[in-house]
Amino acid sequence: MLESRRSLSRDIVSCLTAVRDLSEGRWACLVDSQGIQFEDPLADGIGGDIEALRRLVEQRRGALLAIPRGLDSGDQMADVFEGWNAAELFLVVINERVALVAAVADAEMLRERSRRLIRVLADRLIRYEPLYRMNPQGRGFFFGRPKLDLIVVSRAVD
Repeated sequence: MLESRRSLSRDIVSCLTAVRDLSEGRWACLVDSQGIQFEDPLADGIGGDIEALRRLVEQRRGALLAIPRGLDSGDQMADVFEGWNAAELFLVVINERVALVAAVADAEMLRERSRRLIRVLADRLIRYEPLYRMNPQGRGFFFGRPKLDLIVVSRAVD
């Protein structure tokens, strides 16, 4: 069944809202190599530290998408979120092409409770943008499941 991009867009934003609601989060977005593609619509106008996080995600999107590769290699990595301490972050990187970033109170809890929702989101994203099916080397994931890397970024609060 072919779905329109408009319908898929609504589903994607609904998934972002559900992630934020599930975690009592403050903000959620989807970012790819071109920039932030989707945001939870309730995040509009929040300002302050969330606006700073938004700029950070926008500026460091390439490094953010490379986090799974860096973790797999075991090499020393720069802290993509250096300077951010306002909330924990929950990241889901899909095929190293697109990432969910959510500012939440308890990222570990969200990682455990959101697995089914993340699979739905990944399905909608791959239908929305066919390039998200492929890894950075251009190899496709047509018959299997997409590669999902779920990452928790905790911050010590003083």
